[in-house]
Amino acid sequence: MEMTTGADTLRVVANQSFSSNTYLLASGAPGRCVVVDPGLDPGSLQQELDEAGWIPEAVLCTHGHFDHVGGAAELQSRHHIPVYLCAADVKAAKMSNFLMAAFKIEKRIKLPEFELLEGEDPHLACAGRSFVFHSAPGHTPGSAVIEVEGFLFSGDSLYANRVGLSQLPGEDSPTLRRSLRRLFTRVGGDVFVLPGHGGSATLKGIRENNHKLREFLAEPD
Repeated sequence: MEMTTGADTLRVVANQSFSSNTYLLASGAPGRCVVVDPGLDPGSLQQELDEAGWIPEAVLCTHGHFDHVGGAAELQSRHHIPVYLCAADVKAAKMSNFLMAAFKIEKRIKLPEFELLEGEDPHLACAGRSFVFHSAPGHTPGSAVIEVEGFLFSGDSLYANRVGLSQLPGEDSPTLRRSLRRLFTRVGGDVFVLPGHGGSATLKGIRENNHKLREFLAEPD
């Protein structure tokens, strides 16, 4: 699928082995892109890259779960590119094959050599763009919501129509609640939210129409 917003072009790959969204964002150079959250279908991802005529310059991961880092090692090996992850989620990434076995997923993955981002809300200049990794612990300890030029890649921290609580190791509901409250004070309502699963919407639209999220945010910590 392809979406065009002004001069920015975004492609979405719907992974089938374990349902998740991978995003390809055109970079500042013609024929180049950034890959966000490569899932478990590297073949479909490479096919999308080939159809677009794009070569990836970097991989950005919102968090360390297997369905968001699963294709990163293959991309790194093929294209010799960095893979960025917040340092607090290294442990989550190292649990990938254990969790895949728990989900009865037969395949196993290799992890890339991560470029680790430290501190709260780290900024990354990459591929001709400036990315902000808004710290959003709760789904995992090192989850981030990545903002760039009107887009917000929200991983599993924020969905358009639901609250993504799955009781996985490291998940903490009160921490996620505080992270989302903070996020809403830092990001404008017109930004287009691109979750790791399901459909997309503006941040304002999510705040107004995601009733499960509103109930979740209203709960006491």
